[in-house]
Amino acid sequence: MQSMSWIAAGLFLPLFPMSMVFNLVFQRVTSAWLRIILLVIWPLPGLWIVQNVSFEISNGLLYWALFTAVLYAFRSAVIRELSVWTGFIATSSWSLTWVALFNGAKADDLLMHVFAFSIPLILLAILVARLERQYESAYAGVVAGLAQEQPRMTGILVVVMLAVIGTPLFPSFFTLLHAINNVIVIIPLVAFALVLIWLIWSWSGVRLLQELIVGTPAVQQHEDIGHGMTLFYSILFVLLVVSGLYISEVLL
Repeated sequence: MQSMSWIAAGLFLPLFPMSMVFNLVFQRVTSAWLRIILLVIWPLPGLWIVQNVSFEISNGLLYWALFTAVLYAFRSAVIRELSVWTGFIATSSWSLTWVALFNGAKADDLLMHVFAFSIPLILLAILVARLERQYESAYAGVVAGLAQEQPRMTGILVVVMLAVIGTPLFPSFFTLLHAINNVIVIIPLVAFALVLIWLIWSWSGVRLLQELIVGTPAVQQHEDIGHGMTLFYSILFVLLVVSGLYISEVLL
């Protein structure tokens, strides 16, 4: 029975190779709403399992989770399809929940950890759906020159990407910093792995963003995001920063 719980937990709080299931499902789904639902609910059964089943978070399990996070971080670095990149970053970040468990995080802290990563990814999934409607793809190369063609969309996409990769003041920055602070003395190698994952996310995100916003715009021009929606996203960004500062007070 406990072995089944391990498998289920590794499925929803991704551990390789169970992690392939989420990415297979996420890549097959074309509806933006279904992608959003997946990003919201996928890790929740895993959180319930680890809170209600007795698990020993051994060093072996910790390294397994880090291997998963590093693997998908590296895979994200060679991806040019923004929707696939979103799924890989979600997998990489959710697998770090095991590090929080190793550090003794309680249910509320685990939920904060998961949603610190999931909420920016949800915003990114919404933007990806918009690009796919306009260009029939969110592939870097098919989508190019956004900075010239859709400056407001570009600005929003840049800020969302910064939130996804854990830039300071956004929630994921403080959850990563908390994890690093907790293990840097106990297991320095784990802290190094977390920093490496963070750097790969940043590199892959900036590289992909550059390919999307720089270059010659498409021949067929597309409508930019309206002023009302820009204001809405700006309010969301402020709320994300406020959430990040709140998390910093709770965790650090």
